[in-house]
Amino acid sequence: MQNLTYNLKRTVGYIVGFILFYEPFMFFNQIASTFITDTSFSSIHVPCARIPLANIVTGEWLATSTISLIFCLLLAVTSLWFGPLFCGKLCPTGAFSELLGSLLPDKYKIDWVKLVPVLPLRYGFLFSIWLGFGIPCTYCNYYSFEIFINLFLTEYFLNTLSSLIATFFLANVFLGLFTKGGRGYCLFICPVGTYNSLFHIFGRFVPGAFAMQVRKNACIGCTKCAQNCPMRAITMHERQATIDRRLCIICGKCAHGCPKQAICYQSNLAKEKK
Repeated sequence: MQNLTYNLKRTVGYIVGFILFYEPFMFFNQIASTFITDTSFSSIHVPCARIPLANIVTGEWLATSTISLIFCLLLAVTSLWFGPLFCGKLCPTGAFSELLGSLLPDKYKIDWVKLVPVLPLRYGFLFSIWLGFGIPCTYCNYYSFEIFINLFLTEYFLNTLSSLIATFFLANVFLGLFTKGGRGYCLFICPVGTYNSLFHIFGRFVPGAFAMQVRKNACIGCTKCAQNCPMRAITMHERQATIDRRLCIICGKCAHGCPKQAICYQSNLAKEKK
């Protein structure tokens, strides 16, 4: 019953995220447009940190949608205080690849954190696209996911670019189905997720900011949290779990699966429970 409730909450959150940010709904754009006069084209590209941030760095911020800039500000503030909730609670793109990653036994999956330096690649890619060296929108998993979902919802294939089809299979098959945790695209390529995590790192220094925390006196070193983490953000040191907030997306799978309730989501001002 507990598993059902947890999975139901996550599913509802991702459905809400799809309704807010993806065609044919895009309610976030519609709500924002009631307060802001914005004549730019509205699409999945609006809630994308890559475009407005790259424009700001290159001095082209006047060409950026006002809604996009506001959304980036909202992501920054919420990630600073509450962590990457967008990634762990609302993003259906990441949830879909994570779901695929749960379909195969681990022996058929690649555990990237053991093979390559994840953090340099993750944050190096983010900074490179700010400077104009990153992938264009035609290689964005947000966009490719939206296209394939709309094919089922409306029976209308929005775009037939081969690059988008390749991106969909790269992100969801190679980096999803055959990747441990299922969030390979989130680990290496997604600019929005890395942007959110960057502010979550700074949240360490903000009084009252929230994060997933391990109660060291309760942890028994069973490794269930490390095995369940879709972002491979948990490692074991001397039979104690350690959460890397540079990767954590606040999905709560670690806390949900902990047999001793040793992991919780709380403020950095909260005292550790005995």
